[in-house]
Amino acid sequence: MPKLSLLKHLRGRKNLLAFSYGSDSTALFYLLCRENIAFDMALINYKTRLNSDLEEEEAKKLAKSFNKAIFTQTAPQFVSNFEKNARDFRYAFFEKICLEKGYENVILAHQLDDKFEWFLMQLGKGAGLMELLGMNALEKRTHFTLIRPLLNVPKGQILAFLKENRLKYFNDESNHNETFKRNFIRKHFSEEFLKHFSKGVQKSFVFLQEDLKALNLGEIEEFGGILICVKNESLIAKACKKLGVLMSERQRKECLKKDCVISAKIGVVYVENKAFIFTYERCEKMPKSFKERCRKLQIPKLLRPFCFNHQIELETLLSFGLKK
Repeated sequence: MPKLSLLKHLRGRKNLLAFSYGSDSTALFYLLCRENIAFDMALINYKTRLNSDLEEEEAKKLAKSFNKAIFTQTAPQFVSNFEKNARDFRYAFFEKICLEKGYENVILAHQLDDKFEWFLMQLGKGAGLMELLGMNALEKRTHFTLIRPLLNVPKGQILAFLKENRLKYFNDESNHNETFKRNFIRKHFSEEFLKHFSKGVQKSFVFLQEDLKALNLGEIEEFGGILICVKNESLIAKACKKLGVLMSERQRKECLKKDCVISAKIGVVYVENKAFIFTYERCEKMPKSFKERCRKLQIPKLLRPFCFNHQIELETLLSFGLKK
């Protein structure tokens, strides 16, 4: 039976399982039940498959039979960049539920194959260590924590568990559409590789995470909507992605040279060895007293309008960003 991780972060807390009735989330549903982890469910109907409505109805029946609340939402039709828009919509939905209902954790069913596919996708684009290992088992967001208990479990183990226990789930036929880069990588590279070397991949990811910790780069932190990290190209790129902008290679190199605005959307400024990343804003009527206070505290000029518009406590921001 697949072994779940991070159970101590789930016990005694209010948890929300991102559910699709696919193989991974179905297996995770039953494994959490076996571990007596309390949780409710959230499902998004993208209306992209013949079985989309049936899957939603069956998920509601499953939730009812196990006495669990289920929150459902129908996504709009995305004209372009489906994967990104769907992801943004999904996390906005999770955040809304967590804020309204008080959920502390969102449980995701990503597994080892997903992590390896991500690794290969980033490797193919040219990425640093932070981006190669971008999918973490525990990831703190502003209003909730993402937890992936199956992240070190190969897909084969999950399918074997479902078969052994005769558990019903739905296949997502869109997983065979090779116009999506992830599906192309899965079919031509990662799937066959993991059939032979999954144990080695598991160990490598553990060693890589330990090496990353040894580098002491820290995490991306957040204060008042401002993302703060060490002045590191990969971390800054990851922070910009969280705010909706994928940086080009040229932008990544240029932004390290000085304070700048990326794609007219994201501001990046530096105070000592820390980077502050935020949604770029303007303010035409900033009081002189506020400007003078910013000058004395050495708040970078690009950051001042955001701080004024959002009433950021400047001293706290600096102490938060520059803490050891």
